[in-house]
Amino acid sequence: MNIIFSKLLEQFPNVIESPFLIWEMLKMLCVGIKGESGIELRTFLKLIEPEMEITDRHLEELNLRYMLPANMEYTNGHMKTAANQRILTIANRIFIKSGTRLKGSFLETLQKQYSCGVQEVNFGERHQAADVINKWVRQATNERITGIISPNDVGVDTQTVLANAIYFKAKWQHQFDQIDTRQREFYISAEQSLPVAMMNQTMTVLYGYLQEHQVQVIKLPYRNTDLAMLVMLPNEAADLAQVAQLKLCDVIDQLVFRKVDVHLPRFTFNCTVNVHNLLMECGVRGIFHANQDLNGILTENASNFGISKIIQQAYINVTEEGTEAAAATACCIDGVVSFEEQFIANRPFYFCIKNSHNLKLFEGCFRQPI
Repeated sequence: MNIIFSKLLEQFPNVIESPFLIWEMLKMLCVGIKGESGIELRTFLKLIEPEMEITDRHLEELNLRYMLPANMEYTNGHMKTAANQRILTIANRIFIKSGTRLKGSFLETLQKQYSCGVQEVNFGERHQAADVINKWVRQATNERITGIISPNDVGVDTQTVLANAIYFKAKWQHQFDQIDTRQREFYISAEQSLPVAMMNQTMTVLYGYLQEHQVQVIKLPYRNTDLAMLVMLPNEAADLAQVAQLKLCDVIDQLVFRKVDVHLPRFTFNCTVNVHNLLMECGVRGIFHANQDLNGILTENASNFGISKIIQQAYINVTEEGTEAAAATACCIDGVVSFEEQFIANRPFYFCIKNSHNLKLFEGCFRQPI
C-alpha cells in the first residue's frame, strides 16, 4: 500500500490511513468484478499486497480474533459495547437497495471470508440512507468516524454501498507520565519549527539505527496484545516516502533491546482519503465506468452501473496513556457517466476568455481559494 501512502504524502502534511481496509475493500470487490476491469484491479492489488501473504487461513484467524459478527446490529449500543471490549475490531457490511439482488457466489464469499453483514436501504431517501450508513460506521468506530457518506453520495440509482471499518484502542506497555510532558520544538524543516507537547520516558524497548537508510527505529508495545507502534525517525536528509518502502521484517530483524530515552509528540488528527482518485492515478479506471464487468456482483443490468466513489476517513490520537485509531472505507456502486479522461481542477490553473480568433479578452490564474 506504499504506492497510495506515497501519494498521500504529497497531499497532506500529516497522514493517517488504513492500508488494510483499502486492501480488504479491493479484495472484496475482486470477488465480483470480472473482465478487463478485474484484470486492472488484480494487477494493482499485486502492487499493494501486504508484506505478509494473507491466506484463507489468515483471513479465518482475522475473522475469529477481530471481525465483529455479520449479524451484529447497532441497536441498543451492542456493536459499540463489543468494540469497546476488544483492543482491535474489524467490521464489514453491504448496504443494498431494496429490490436489488446480489450474485449468490459474491454474497456467500463475503459473508464467509469477511463476516460481511447485509442490510437493505432505501437510497431514494438520500438523507435517511446516509444516516443509516453513517450510524453503522459510527458504532463500528466508537464514534470516531462520523460522516463518511453524505446525502449527495447516494440516490435512486445507487445499488449498493460496501463499507468496512476498523477500530483500535490500547494502552502503552510503558505508559508516559503527564508530569514529564513538556512544550518542545518540532522541526518541520531545518529552518522552521513549531511547539508541540512532547512526552518523555526512559524505557527498555527494541531499538535500532539503520545506517544504510539513516533511520532510527523504535518499537513501542501495547499491553495485552501482540500489536505495537513502530516509529521510524529518519535523519534530516532522508525521505519519508523511502522510509515507508522499507520491509518491516527487515527492519525488525535489526532491532535489539536497549534502554532508550524516548521523546514522542502527543498528537491527534484525521484524514479523508479519496481512494477513487488515487486508483485512477494508478491506472485503475475500468471499475469506474458503466460496463459488464460488475456482473459478478449484481444479478441484473450490471452494464448500467459502475463504482462512483471510494472514500476512506481515518483518525488517530496518541497520548501518554496509549493510542486510539479508527478508519472506515465506503464504496458506492450506482449509475455512472462513462468517460475516458478526467479533468479535476483541484490545483492552481491558468485561464483565459477568448474569441474565435484566439484574441484574449481576459486572462488570469487561480492559485488559492478565497
